[in-house]
Amino acid sequence: MVTNQCTFHAPVSFPQVPVAALAVEKVGHSSVHYRLALFPPKPAQEPPTADHRDLNDGFFFGHPKLAQFDTLACTTGSSVHVFVNPATSKPTDLPEEFRRGLLRLRRLAPV
Repeated sequence: MVTNQCTFHAPVSFPQVPVAALAVEKVGHSSVHYRLALFPPKPAQEPPTADHRDLNDGFFFGHPKLAQFDTLACTTGSSVHVFVNPATSKPTDLPEEFRRGLLRLRRLAPV
């Protein structure tokens, strides 16, 4: 892990179980940039025209509802991971099958 950042917006406490969201923001040759958020199980405020199932079903990168997540989230953050060859401690390319899967998550939703 190269960087890890978290911003607190609102409290969540036991016994609440927040809903976690993960987005792939960027896929490099040896690195992946993630965006993360935690949402209360029953948001105090639903986005206009949003169905609570949206948080379970997810959105593809670029979906307009993603812009509302920062106002609804309890916590937002980001993380950058770099794949390293354990023998040399040097960055190494992502395994191709893993990279393809990340790129599928990153693509824009079909219209």
